[in-house]
Amino acid sequence: MASPAPNTFRPRPFRLPRAVGALPLLLWLTVLALCAAPVTSLASEGARPTSDDACNDAVLLLNTVYPPYTVALGDGGQGGTATELARELFRRLDIPLRQRLVPWNRVLRMMEEGSADGVTMLAHSTEREASMVFSVPVDEARQSFYYAKANIQGFDWTRYEELRPYRIGLVQGYTYAPEFLAAVERAGLSVEYAPSDESNFAKLRTGRVDLCLSNDTVAEAYLSSQPDLDAAVGKADRPVRSYPLYMAFSRRSPLAARLPEINRELQRMHADGTLQRILAAEFPALR
Repeated sequence: MASPAPNTFRPRPFRLPRAVGALPLLLWLTVLALCAAPVTSLASEGARPTSDDACNDAVLLLNTVYPPYTVALGDGGQGGTATELARELFRRLDIPLRQRLVPWNRVLRMMEEGSADGVTMLAHSTEREASMVFSVPVDEARQSFYYAKANIQGFDWTRYEELRPYRIGLVQGYTYAPEFLAAVERAGLSVEYAPSDESNFAKLRTGRVDLCLSNDTVAEAYLSSQPDLDAAVGKADRPVRSYPLYMAFSRRSPLAARLPEINRELQRMHADGTLQRILAAEFPALR
């Protein structure tokens, strides 16, 4: 084999830009390091910075706009029961915290990737166990069917098979009762997925779906902010399910190893009444 030709390339020596040449090199490198984005930053996702952001070692918790659990405030900040719960918990744990609101599918993707540390509140599912660990339960929720009074008079149900005539609106990425999902396949129920509860209620208003399946707390918070829609929508007396809500942490996050500590503090918050006080607080509805 012939020998390679001698390497005649000579790299040019590195020089600081003229505008900062007077800065000591160490100081310049320190400035660059301090401004570097943390590994859990959402900068690549195009999310806007929030007041919780800081150039430090803060953990990153996500959720989507989901009143009253998570609320986007008019000043660009974030509120809601799940937001305040996380703030109080991590204050007690003395762990710096950032929180951001992003689309729900992005929340799930970032948890799988480990580019975020946790989700402030969500339901458990077997599929989510692959990428997340779950805290002790922090709240209880219910899901019910909602309908447009103009299209359906006094809707109620007892068996899933009775739902065959209806088009049912669901939200992509949300969890639903296994019995309901099994009935969708078994009974051939008609379901359509939308990106949010708000989208489903808009489709309900225009008759594009006949029923929406929604978390009662979320539905009531949204409908109370839309008086005309609230008056036009009814809710079935029988819920589809009741289920616990949790905080969850990516298996790739250091917080996963601290789950016993997190659970102990959540139990203290329940014992001293802090958890109940936060969950009972009222926050501005989605604007």
